[in-house]
Amino acid sequence: MNKKIVFIAVLLIAGALALFMFFKPSQEKVKASSETTIAVRNDLPNIPITTLDGTQLTTRNLKGKTILVFFQPQCDHCQREADQISKNLEEFKEFNMYFISSDNVPALEKFSRDYNLAGNANIHFTRTEGDHILKNLGPIETPSLYIYTAEGQLVKAFNGETPIEQILQYL
Repeated sequence: MNKKIVFIAVLLIAGALALFMFFKPSQEKVKASSETTIAVRNDLPNIPITTLDGTQLTTRNLKGKTILVFFQPQCDHCQREADQISKNLEEFKEFNMYFISSDNVPALEKFSRDYNLAGNANIHFTRTEGDHILKNLGPIETPSLYIYTAEGQLVKAFNGETPIEQILQYL
């Protein structure tokens, strides 16, 4: 009986450690001086994305304050959130916003025009495969919006349609 309890406890601890190792944020070492190294946390997911002009990027390597918006053009929740973002563009000017979808390029182009987001220097429409999102974030609702500092640290994540007032307070 005691051997079974010990065995189960060992399995639970090993499973917890495996989950921690799998889901822990990546860390990059930055040299602070000639003698000291500091670990810098980067919470940005590692998702390959392609801009509408074909440029390939990885979300992990994005620079500056960043907002990732995962959406689908036909989703009415996504449409309402895009409309609210469009009406508050001035509030987002310090951020690079990446709208990410698994839909096709023509649908993304139409969505960007329909919600007056096209042509803004800090707003980028990109596409990726759904599997990349699942692998990095798990199943998420659309829209989902993630706000990151210039150093790549997660400030706040919103899953599902969120009132713009709640989003703006974290910018």
